[in-house]
This record gives sequence, C-alpha cells and structure tokens, in this order.
Amino acid sequence: MSAPSPQFAFNPLPARLPQGYAAAALGTDTSARLSVIIKTDAKPGHSPLVLLRDTMDARVYLGCIADSAGWIHSYLEIWVQDASGLGTASPAYRNALNNASLDARWADRCRGFEAAGAVFHTGWETEHPDPILLDAKTLKPVPARDARTGAHWVLCRDEDLLLKKSAPGYAATLSRHLYQPELGDATELLPVDLIGSDGAAVGKALGAPGDVVALNPGGGLMMVVPHAPLAYEHFVDAISGANAEAGPADTLLRTIASAALSGDGNSPSKVGGWLGLRGVGIAGRLVEALHLKLMLLAGAIAQVRDQTTLTRSPLLNLSAESFRVALAARAPALPLWWTARALLCAPGDATELEIAGTSAKYFLPSRSGGMSIYSPAGMGAAASGRGWLRLRSVNTESGGAILEGTLSTQDRVTAGGNDLLWLRVQAGGARMDLHAVVDATSAMAAGEIRLRTLPTKLPDAGLAHLRSALGVPIPDVTFELVPLLSTPCDLYALGVLAVRTLLVDSRRPLPVALDELMSLAMQAARAIDSGQDLPGRIAAAFDADKRFPDALGPQRLLNDAGNADEAFAAIPPRLWFGVLACIIRLFTGLSQDSRCKDFGDCPAGAPHRVFDGPLEDLYALLGACRALIVPDQALSSEVRGVLKECLASAKR
Repeated sequence: MSAPSPQFAFNPLPARLPQGYAAAALGTDTSARLSVIIKTDAKPGHSPLVLLRDTMDARVYLGCIADSAGWIHSYLEIWVQDASGLGTASPAYRNALNNASLDARWADRCRGFEAAGAVFHTGWETEHPDPILLDAKTLKPVPARDARTGAHWVLCRDEDLLLKKSAPGYAATLSRHLYQPELGDATELLPVDLIGSDGAAVGKALGAPGDVVALNPGGGLMMVVPHAPLAYEHFVDAISGANAEAGPADTLLRTIASAALSGDGNSPSKVGGWLGLRGVGIAGRLVEALHLKLMLLAGAIAQVRDQTTLTRSPLLNLSAESFRVALAARAPALPLWWTARALLCAPGDATELEIAGTSAKYFLPSRSGGMSIYSPAGMGAAASGRGWLRLRSVNTESGGAILEGTLSTQDRVTAGGNDLLWLRVQAGGARMDLHAVVDATSAMAAGEIRLRTLPTKLPDAGLAHLRSALGVPIPDVTFELVPLLSTPCDLYALGVLAVRTLLVDSRRPLPVALDELMSLAMQAARAIDSGQDLPGRIAAAFDADKRFPDALGPQRLLNDAGNADEAFAAIPPRLWFGVLACIIRLFTGLSQDSRCKDFGDCPAGAPHRVFDGPLEDLYALLGACRALIVPDQALSSEVRGVLKECLASAKR
C-alpha cells in the first residue's frame, strides 16, 4: 500500500520543511545528519511519522539529510523491518518463513538497492540496531532504557537464553523478544508483538519518559535509500496530458519541474517536458511520447530482471505501485521528461517453499486468493481449507515415508497437474507437515483430490499411527494448494503495466484497454497458421475490424491526439504493430504467441532469463522510434543531393 508523497518533497533543494513538519535526528551528529520527518501537529492517537508505504515485512517512512541549520539536502526513504504484516499472509507462506529467512531476505533486498547505487549505508542493513525512539519535542533520540532497572532493551537473539526462559527461539521462528543484556539471566523478556507502535504505549512498555515517537521499537533491521517522490502512473499520465489522482497534468508538471521549467504556457508542451520547448505539434509529441514511454517501460523491466538475477526468485507482487520515477534535479541541457528513470521501490515478497524430493522450485506469494488486475488468474488458484484424509497406503523408502490417499473437502478447489498440496495432519498427538503431488485426473468424486506425498522423514510413533489409520478417514486436516509460480507471473504483471503505460488515457481506463488488448491477441492467434509474423497478423486484424484502431491505435499515447488515422500519419503502422506485439508476448499463457506457456515456465536456475526477450524487443523498438526523432544526417544529405540533381535536370 502506497501513500502519496507530500508536495514539499518536490521542491528544489536545499529547502526548509514547511510549518507542521520537523526533522528528528536518528543520531547525535551536529553536522549533516540522518533524520526522519515527523508531523509536529499530529492528532492524538495518530502516528506523527510520514508513512510512504508498508509491505509484508517492512514500513517505509519519509526521511531526509538535514544540516545543523535545518536545511534539507536530500529526501530519503527509511525502511524499518516489521513483520506484523505477516498476519495477513497465507498459512503456508508464514510456515515457510522464520526470523533467519526474513533477515536473509532483508540482506538480499539491500544488495539489490546497493547494486543500483541507491543505499546510504548505516550498518543497520545487516546488524540490528537498538530500538529507536524519538522525542517529538526535542527532536532527539530517546534511549530505550527501563525506568526500574536502568538497563537498555535490545532485540534478543541469544538462543540459549530464550531456551532457558522457555520462549520460542529467534532463528527458527517468527517470535521476537526484547531483553536487557546487562541483567543476564535475570532479565525479563518483552514480546515485540505486544509493544505496538503507539507512542504512549511504547513509552510505557520500554520505560521511556513521556509520549515518544516509535520509529523502530522492535529493533528490526533498517535500510536507507533515496526517495523518488513521483509515482510511475503520475509520470505516465503527465506525459499523456491526462488528469489523474495527482491533479491536472499540467499542474503536476509545473510542480515537479521546479527550476527546470521553461516557458510560461499552461500545457505540458510549454513547460519543459518536450524536446520542442516552445511547443511541438501533435505528430512530434506522439512520436516523442512513444519513445519516452517505451524508455520508461524498458527501465522498469530491466529493474525487475536485475532483482531476479540477484535473488534467483520471482517477485509475485508487481504492480504500477512497485515503481517510482526519479528525475534529475537540475539538467538544463535536457528536457524534463528525458531525465526520467524507473526505480523498483517495492521488491518482491515471494518466499521459496523448501521441499525435499523434488527438483521444482515452488514459490509462495505473500497473499493467496486475492484479486488484482496485475495478478494472473493462476496466482489466484491457491486455495486453502480443511478436509478429511483417507489413506490408501503408507510405504517407506530411503528418503522417508510416502503416503497415498484422497483428500475430501467441501471447499472449492481446482488442482492443476504441477500443483503442490501442503497438508498438516495430527497423528498420534504429533503435528506433521506433508507435501503431496496432485493427481488431477484420478479423483473419483467431486470435492476430492487424489494425492501422493513426497518422501518425508516421520517419527516412528506418527508413522505407526498413520499405518493404523489406513482406510479410516482422518478429520480436521488443514491443507493449502500451492501452484507452480515463477517469473512468468511477473512477466504477466509487466504486460498489464505496458498496457497502463501505452494504451490508457482519460477516456479508456485500464480494465477496458486490457480487455481489448486481449481480444486483439486472441484474434491474431487465430491466424497463426497464415505464416505471418505477429505484427503482420495484428495489421490484418486492424484492417478487418475498425474497432481495433479506435481502441488500440497510437492516439492512446496522448489525451488530445485525435483519431487513429491522424496518429498513424505520425507513427508508422509497422512500428506500432510491433509495439502491440511486444505487449501481447508478455502475457503468459494467453495464446501461442506468449513467451511463456504457463506460470512456472522459466529456465531452471535462471528465472531472470524470461525478461531477456522483452528487453530485446523494447530496445529494437526504441531504436526505430529514435530514428523518427533524431534524423539520419547522412541519409538526409543523400536525399538533398538527389533532389538537387533532379532540380538541376529539370532546369536543363
């Protein structure tokens, strides 16, 4: 979930914060210091921190670098590890995580930002800081020191101490506790999930004086990166000249352009965005808008490829909100739009399900069963519930026990051939987690799933109990269906992003544009035996049905571009049909033209490779588009020479 950046974050720097805001330092440096921005007039019961967005395991706040005189030199995002969001995740997802894996994922996330040159190193990326509390009046840190003992509270990762206190361990669980190491074994343990984030409650729990601002009361890992205030969709709409959530496009442009503005007109074409600073015609703006949007889309896909190359994991949570746009602060030699760079601001939250006995890698999205226009239907196939398990056989091999049986449930479940079934069974007083391959063709009744578990090491008592239960329905079995998902899901989401970037204007919203693009894809797929390439089949569909040019023509690039015929006079049809073909290929499983046939269709050990083809397509399209903006001087010289000879011949 993202919140809009405050308007002052668009101001030229250095500047002071407006009334109602202040910078609270996270350290005691007297010169330039890392600070978090707080609202000094926050209402009681409301956090004074400026929350930019939250993720499954983090909260992201607005921060800054401020000097001793109060001048702001850069705006930052302060990421704070916070696992409270995992309460909304699916059971299998939570079961696959622990504090050790969360910390390792945080380190991977930091390395991803670091590879992009976007990390302000504090040491908190890999080392847990002490709980960070701030005094809203003095704007200084407040130590988390217990009022009774005088000892400091810190995050407890001492496994021996936790065991002595009969508390869950740190590394192998999701439980976190604060303790006072100065007191040794006499320390109390304070569960982090009971502390909360309300300033008064945190101050009381940790013994801090008065009402404090709780930035990181649980001592989670942290990360600091530059803040890009401009949302991806706002930037795309500003290029299109479409009014959106940020307000009128020209108002947004004037806001973000700041000192880079040129001209005094009221339209985007006259405030520094375009190559023609004093205004260009519709034809010129169409070509330039296409180039700028393709450039932004290519940058977004490249960011996703870089992230998956680093983590060898899909993201499974991509949407337009996953990206921000950074603009050069001062680039007088370039128009504003041409300094734009797409940034991946919400890294993936997929987690790998560790399964012995299979070479396939199963990744779990943080939420299953949710609906999003950026999520393919295959991601919504994950289902969970309870049922009865009837065992047909229990066999043992060198790798462990293998169970065959039938799961009966009243929950609506549709299993695919590559899906995995996670089962939690109570047997002999012990809880056992099993993973099973689904046999989607062998079920003999509705509401049943025939299954065969992967080899699993089971305790002798549990194994004996299961053997005694052969043919006896085992009740209250918890299950979750895990579809085989990987980077083709992200490719699908990027296809939706491409539609949002290139085919949406104020007259045609994203659901409508997406539906019509998919209709075009199916129409082109019907002619796949014609021998034509995909752009050629798209051209044939445009000729056969005039609704396609109106719905998906290049006039959609700008809000005031007129009709399709006028737009095609500026953008060559073959170029535009290549753009549409590039988009269609992104949609996994949509047709025979799709790059990936299903959501697990990616090279083993190299999930990032699915993005190579789309990037090659986009770079080729950018080259063709650039030739329309920057003419070939040598070719122009040859044409002038031919014309000169023709004129000379005519005079003779």
